[in-house]
Amino acid sequence: MPVFIRISPRARGPLLLATTALATAAFAASARAQEAPPSEIDEIVVTGQREAQRAAIAVKRAEFEVMDAVSADDIGKLPDHNTAAALRRIPGVSVMEDQGEPRWPILRGLASTYNRTTIDGAFVGSVDESARTVPMDIVPSVMAGRVEVIKTVTPENDGNAIGGVINIATRSAFDADGPFFNGMGSYGVYEQHGDVRNDKPSYRLSFAAGRRFGAADEWGVVVGASHEQLDYDIPQVESASPSVREYTDAGAPVDSGSAAGNGIQVPTQVRLFWYNNTKQRSGVNGKLEWRPGDAFRWEASGLFARMEDDEERIEYRIEPIGNVSDQTQTSGAFASGRNTIHVNQPITRREIGLGRTGFRWDVDDRWTLDGDLVYSHAALETPNTSLEFRGQGTSFGFTYDSSDFFPIFDQPNQAYVRDPANYVFQQQREDRLESDESTTQARLNLAFDDGGYERNLKLKFGGVYRATERDYSNIRTTYKTASGFTYTLAEVAAQGPSELIEGRYLLTPRIDVDKAADFFEANRSRFTSAVSNTNGDYDVTEDVSAAYAQGSYRWNDLTLLAGVRYEHTEVASDALRNGTDTVSNSGDYDSWMPSVHLRWNVRADVVVRAAWTNTIGRPDFGSLAATESVSFADAVPTVSRGNPGLKPRESEGLDLSLEYYPAQDGLISAALFTKSIDNEIFTLTANQRLDVGRGVEDVLVTTPMNAETANIRGVEIAFQQALTMLPAPFDGFGVSANATFLDTEFTFLTSVGERHTGLFQQPDTTTNESIWYQRGPLEARVSHNYIGGFLETINDTIPNADQYWKGRHVYDASISWRFDNGITVFAEGQNLSDSGRREVTGPGRTYLQESARYGRTFWVGLSASF
Repeated sequence: MPVFIRISPRARGPLLLATTALATAAFAASARAQEAPPSEIDEIVVTGQREAQRAAIAVKRAEFEVMDAVSADDIGKLPDHNTAAALRRIPGVSVMEDQGEPRWPILRGLASTYNRTTIDGAFVGSVDESARTVPMDIVPSVMAGRVEVIKTVTPENDGNAIGGVINIATRSAFDADGPFFNGMGSYGVYEQHGDVRNDKPSYRLSFAAGRRFGAADEWGVVVGASHEQLDYDIPQVESASPSVREYTDAGAPVDSGSAAGNGIQVPTQVRLFWYNNTKQRSGVNGKLEWRPGDAFRWEASGLFARMEDDEERIEYRIEPIGNVSDQTQTSGAFASGRNTIHVNQPITRREIGLGRTGFRWDVDDRWTLDGDLVYSHAALETPNTSLEFRGQGTSFGFTYDSSDFFPIFDQPNQAYVRDPANYVFQQQREDRLESDESTTQARLNLAFDDGGYERNLKLKFGGVYRATERDYSNIRTTYKTASGFTYTLAEVAAQGPSELIEGRYLLTPRIDVDKAADFFEANRSRFTSAVSNTNGDYDVTEDVSAAYAQGSYRWNDLTLLAGVRYEHTEVASDALRNGTDTVSNSGDYDSWMPSVHLRWNVRADVVVRAAWTNTIGRPDFGSLAATESVSFADAVPTVSRGNPGLKPRESEGLDLSLEYYPAQDGLISAALFTKSIDNEIFTLTANQRLDVGRGVEDVLVTTPMNAETANIRGVEIAFQQALTMLPAPFDGFGVSANATFLDTEFTFLTSVGERHTGLFQQPDTTTNESIWYQRGPLEARVSHNYIGGFLETINDTIPNADQYWKGRHVYDASISWRFDNGITVFAEGQNLSDSGRREVTGPGRTYLQESARYGRTFWVGLSASF
């Protein structure tokens, strides 16, 4: 007999999103498999978290590829406030954090630059000074009807997707059976806030509304908007890179691992930071649709999103000068030292704009034509003012104790080193970094479906043209004191935060930026200035022409899809090197990407999928240009060089998955996958002695390079179950869990020979677990997310200087109560385990490179759904 699902009024929209699957989302939808035959079940009341999970399962089950989704009712659902955080619940997906917030999605161990991000299938520009990445926190979650992660791309998908495709299917007025409104407002309190400067309120506001209109309800419109402000502090301690060194028997410094060293690892510095971040994000979106009948539909949509991160980063640094004496395995003394007091004030502004118009025309019962035209614009602007004061000499000498993970540098003359009058102005820098990317894309697809039941043939052909232009510039003005003018920290000093970082480090004094700005304006004539670009300006144009053909044939429960995609890429760049020389490069390459996919409905509740795919990964724009840029942000200057000779990555993948869909809203799945990547790209770091404007000194030189090979093998498992079989009141419980385990190999050449490591920036283990309870108006959830450790940075000549992230556990919880009038009140806690980020280095990966504390966050709020 048929399945009857009784839907509560507040839950109709999201469930319809699942039952319509991709048909009302992107017009370039994937080939469908035959639906499983209906089964007889009892009537189900669908609301809240249970409905959201059912919607996600329905989408996964219907799709031909290996794909997972988060439905509209689960995006923004506590404790996930942004799209990136919601993605963590999908098997094989982890999210790289930036300053404590989920931002960069990682698919099956592959970082965000390996993946394609689209909105309704449309290309989205990247807001990064170099990479091809879209931070998912900038995309307003209120606009999403569903977020889809496609892990085995078919030929109709963009080929630049080694990890996969993240597609945001926007809301449609035709997904609901009537007008709808969803709104939310919340107020947050960060455990760490207000200890340096701003102490602004943290809040979030958003709404989405839609309806159909016209004589026959043939028109539909959806609008949405969101705004949020976050204000929090992050205390941090770190060391330079390289973070440890050794000394000779005579006490002279050498690289860690050097044959001349004595094997005793000594921290190169203790560097204290206190970040204050005030973030604002705003976004608006809209969609207009026209469906005059069943055969034709047209839509136009737009999106604008903006983020501003106003940051103040105060710093206090201690480092040795000269040789060590009185050394033991964990201690020693330096007769002379250097203290640096620094402040950075970067304001990072990111913007994404997208306009799209598309159509779908069912020419007859078998042929369908669809296409769209897209314009995407992405902009990054980062003005930054930095100041530095320095004191050095024998009065700053110290003894060190490295017996603990957090080393102690004990300067006995504390009255002297804490006196601002003993720190002399070094420089003030004003940088203005700008990056601008514009993309125009046109697509056209023609599909054939013979409509057969037991045997069914589908064909699809299409083409894409995309033109992208990326511009990057960075202008710097450096101010120094004129001859005869002495400027000390005493003029602009302030006390640092009273809290000890990691319970042992005091960060004081610091620079009062308001006093420093006033002092500079009052004494501007006593400073000299020099204007330059930082030798890294570039313009890159990239034109991609693509065509594909694919066909599928279904024999009862077995469906086979095969096809090929061809992409021709033309790249040209103009880059500034050495401040004045313009270097031009151009080139092109062809990519053929065949694939074969198989789906077998073993029985009504069991699905087997397999795929052989080929994809590419184009180099980042900044890596392709022949640039050379210099940064003095750290104690050791960094020179970053581009490499116009980079080849695109080429990946071959194999996937096999088994999915079981038991009754009572459940899912059990397991997948095996492997990828072999040729021409893998990584950033090689080398220590060199160069003159970069301050005389010959130690300099870190970073250059993108093609590696020999990279291999990824993985296992992905997931379990999801509403425990409705339990007696009341326990039948309100539900559980979900997933885990991904990776085994990676990475081979590359360095100046000292071949090296073998794991693939960098790829966690070997990620897990997500949730226990939720829903009964009547009450909903509650406790969640856990774990991202395993991974190799972050590779050093060319000093393997002991490779840097690794440690694994991190995060626990969140939420509770809500829904009233009959559509109003819900909620409370939540994020990062309840007070987990921070820890990076390690040195022999055995046991030495401090960086450690940051994020603290807990608590939110309360109201939501409305009508």
